[in-house]
Amino acid sequence: MNEEMIKYHESSNTFIARKKAFFEDEVTIDGNFIVGAGANFWSNLTVKGNLKLGKGSVVKGDVKADNIIIGPRSEIKGNVEAANDLKLFDSVKVSGSATAGRDMHIRPGCEISFAKATTILELIGQVNIKEIESGTKVIVRSE
Repeated sequence: MNEEMIKYHESSNTFIARKKAFFEDEVTIDGNFIVGAGANFWSNLTVKGNLKLGKGSVVKGDVKADNIIIGPRSEIKGNVEAANDLKLFDSVKVSGSATAGRDMHIRPGCEISFAKATTILELIGQVNIKEIESGTKVIVRSE
């Protein structure tokens, strides 16, 4: 992991990556992780805490965390797995599956291959999901 790209805030156990940071190797964070806009991860991103991925970020592998917020116009080439809640903001593309242990909220313009949420899957506006797990409670509302 590139140490100059990340700062650590000890009292909140939060790691902060600057905007346009890039990481060639797999990244594993033991704590919360806030990622600046336009960051690039060339492999998997695993966070043992909460993840806030900045707008326009790209992850070429899988993303795993307790709670995940993915900023607008981000792209995930692998799967997204949230132990609890998952929020996808406008125009996020997930090439693989998106799963949430509790709630999943998807904003307009998102594209996902497969979605599964344990409690609620909320679709806001026009989204493109190829497949939704049967038995998932879906709420659809306009923007």
